[in-house]
Amino acid sequence: MYTAKGEKIQPPIFVIGIISSIISVIAVFLIFSQIGISLYVLGYVIFSLATAEILGKKQYRSYSTYLVTQKILMVGFALFFYYYIGLEGVILGISLSFFPYLTRIYKSLRKDKLDFSLIRPRIGFIMNSYVLDLTRTFSGYTDKLIVAPLFGFAILGNYQLGIQVLAILTILPGIVYQYILPRDSSGDSNKKLKKLTITVSIILAGLGFILAPIILPILFPKFTEAIEVVQIVSISVIPSTINLMYISKFLGNELSKIVLIGSGVFLLVQIVSIFILGELIGVNGVAMALVLGASAEAIFLVMVNKLIYKLDD
Repeated sequence: MYTAKGEKIQPPIFVIGIISSIISVIAVFLIFSQIGISLYVLGYVIFSLATAEILGKKQYRSYSTYLVTQKILMVGFALFFYYYIGLEGVILGISLSFFPYLTRIYKSLRKDKLDFSLIRPRIGFIMNSYVLDLTRTFSGYTDKLIVAPLFGFAILGNYQLGIQVLAILTILPGIVYQYILPRDSSGDSNKKLKKLTITVSIILAGLGFILAPIILPILFPKFTEAIEVVQIVSISVIPSTINLMYISKFLGNELSKIVLIGSGVFLLVQIVSIFILGELIGVNGVAMALVLGASAEAIFLVMVNKLIYKLDD
């Protein structure tokens, strides 16, 4: 985000990120004694740091080139090491596919001055963003950790199928988010694209709702109970897309605390709804909890923007 603003904060962030990831690599290796898993930690950090810089500089062609190269290497390395090592080689191959991004970080460190004083005035935003990432990661597993022990793995299986369909439906909004965040950060907001993306999300939700009863029995005949789950979960594409548009806006204006609170609203509403609706109507109630959580977050972000910050829509 700071890259999009033209601030040379990447070098100290790179150094801190890589040093902390190396410490994590050592810890993971001591715990699991798996070099593949350990290298995956370091590789993914390198991938995340380099990707953030590329998108921050709006170098979308370079982003595509690096991403395609990484995917090709991932398949090639995974097959190669699987042949010689076995299943552990797959993880090792995936891990090594991230390392070409290291050249991008090396070039940035050589080009720009390493100035840790740039971190100090932005430590609040950085910490909020770090906690936000942890919260988002945690929220991706919270529902599953609750559903399995309370309602059983059969319900979890049907719910998880709905989540996978949702992941497919939100691919396009996610890509748009990656595109608009650097522009919001540099004050070049694309309102038409945001509105178009929300409109497309409504269409995607409708397609998910209509096509689920037609396609699922063909592709997954043993998961017919998941049809209603997919229909319900598809609706959450709309508030989830609205959330991404406002998250980009708030992060672009360095208001990460608002985004963090919004994430907390999502978690709170979802967890409470899982206990109540899951007990009353089973797996459909769990799916409704996801929709309610995303909707509550969307309402919070919209209201905060309208009533307090009044940023341009």
